[in-house]
Amino acid sequence: MKDKIRNFLLRALPYLASIAGGIVVFSISLDNVKDPAIEALISNISASLLAIPLVFLLYDYTTTRVSRRLHDTMLAGMNDKINTIMLHLILTIGKMLKMRGRIGRRRILAMRMLSESHIEREMRIRSEYINLLHQCYIELENLILAFGTKNALSPESLRLMSMLARDMSRMVTMHKIGGNRRIVAQHIKKIIGEINDWLDSDADVSADFDKILAAATTTSNKKTDEK
Repeated sequence: MKDKIRNFLLRALPYLASIAGGIVVFSISLDNVKDPAIEALISNISASLLAIPLVFLLYDYTTTRVSRRLHDTMLAGMNDKINTIMLHLILTIGKMLKMRGRIGRRRILAMRMLSESHIEREMRIRSEYINLLHQCYIELENLILAFGTKNALSPESLRLMSMLARDMSRMVTMHKIGGNRRIVAQHIKKIIGEINDWLDSDADVSADFDKILAAATTTSNKKTDEK
């Protein structure tokens, strides 16, 4: 909050100086200028020094507010997309590894504890899973390209998501060119670790994703009850 006030005051300083100058000029002219024409001229100058900075100050403030709201809206939309991609990624990998049970942080942590040999032994590589992972990679790559240069992502989040996108791409490519199961399992292990690192990187990120998990669990339970 202090930084925001300081930045606003720094931007407003030239305008405030102009307003102060207009007040000083007008005050001096009241007692020292007797010629009506000169007095009128000074009054007009003083009014300009007061009015023009006020207009620009109001414009600057309004533009800043609108820009901040736009940035916040963009950031919220970006976070929702990232959370959705991560959820789909977790669900797809869980299906590949034949994992069952409630979707939650325990399941994600359990996935992290799996060894490469277990992943290699249990994983089912179906074309539908590969296609889903490839789609997640494309969406994540597009987000990185769209928001990575707009300071919407922290350096750490950008690093983690870039690593995640790289390993997803390598895994899909390795499978398509006929790579052995051990190498594919290594990439899946890295992807699971990077998802957990992303969740641990920021408390707000973790809290937002927990809400997504809760909503997904509620939806899943409703579908089960309906059946």
